[in-house]
Amino acid sequence: MLRSMVQGLACLRLHGAGPAECGALREAVQSSGAMARALPQPLVQPVRTTFILKRKKRPHLVKADKPLGSRKLKARHFLYDLVEDTNVRKKEPIRLILKTSVEGLGSRGEVVEVSPYKARKDLLLPGLAVYASPENLDKYSKLMVDTSQDDQPSSPFALSTAKLLSEMIINVSMNKTNPWVMEPWHVKVAFRKVGAMVPEEAITMPPHPIAGPDMALQGKAFVVKIKINNKEEAAVWCRVNHYPTDPLDRSSFQSHYWELLPDPIFPEQAALLEELFAMYQQRAAAKEKQ
Repeated sequence: MLRSMVQGLACLRLHGAGPAECGALREAVQSSGAMARALPQPLVQPVRTTFILKRKKRPHLVKADKPLGSRKLKARHFLYDLVEDTNVRKKEPIRLILKTSVEGLGSRGEVVEVSPYKARKDLLLPGLAVYASPENLDKYSKLMVDTSQDDQPSSPFALSTAKLLSEMIINVSMNKTNPWVMEPWHVKVAFRKVGAMVPEEAITMPPHPIAGPDMALQGKAFVVKIKINNKEEAAVWCRVNHYPTDPLDRSSFQSHYWELLPDPIFPEQAALLEELFAMYQQRAAAKEKQ
């Protein structure tokens, strides 16, 4: 159709227009046709949506001696009840083989079951896992045997637990009157106050003892190491807090101490405390964005 229009315009003389004007008009029409063909075509993408319906009124059958079109369907025969919408049906989990350790899910070589959305978005597309087909099960059967256990997390949640502990600030309350030397069970009680159950044997104290009461240590920071499953280790920011038994003798508690750079008791722990402070600030900023 476009070609016939161009040919017609080539021979058309409008109100004294010469051959040059007709040629320019023909070139303009040809260029506009090429531009139209270059425009992006509408995207047609198939969508798999299925609705299971049931007629409210069942139509009567056609008798054998009559043609099929002799009994017409009425409007009442086109009323349906929705039995099921397959779009909202709960999807079955997909079995995958992890090619690498995934925090909170499993170790390399394990067969896990996850939702289809999480499987495709977080595991299959990044290349962290493959489908647990019979071929892949045979292909990756020796993955755990050939891989050393030293680089594997002790549990799927060991790394996330270590990260959570490293983002905590633990206030260790010590007596303001009676003499004391801080021991692991003091730190255990402080963890229990914030809802973390840490066994005493998993706590590693600083190399030098902390003794008091000493108000020069009030609010100062130190680092303890927490062992997870006798393998992973987490460094935790702790503070000394003198707490008297007499309410009238209580010293003023420093507010918003988590926004201030910690003052270390031991200079060799200053760099580690700065790292823990930066981790805490990042976590606080992420919470504010949420």
